[in-house]
Amino acid sequence: MPITVHAKTSIENNEVRDQLERLYDTSPEFSDGADAIEQLEQNLTQYTLLYTAEFNTKIIGALWSTGQGDSRTLENIVVHPANRGRGVAERLVSEVCRLEEERGVQTFEPGCGAIHRCLAHIGKI
Repeated sequence: MPITVHAKTSIENNEVRDQLERLYDTSPEFSDGADAIEQLEQNLTQYTLLYTAEFNTKIIGALWSTGQGDSRTLENIVVHPANRGRGVAERLVSEVCRLEEERGVQTFEPGCGAIHRCLAHIGKI
């Protein structure tokens, strides 16, 4: 399953907002998708980028990259339930690391166990 990864500094329209809200509804990290979007919008103003994994123009995964300088914390990863077990999370983390390294980032901190496993598997920790 080929995915494309996009960095976002804001939630640019209602379609993206709706897709992200439905996606984060499936995450145990938040009470619901609306709570996730509220927190995300607050964080996007403070050294956070949202990375989305997309397949056929649909957002099937997302994670937040937070920090400044040469270190980032990767957190709040979620993959749509229909796409779990297909390597989407690892490909998303790998591509985020590549994009962040192009910006001068040298170290990555995992914000949860799933991201830790992905970072370890791709040799980033």
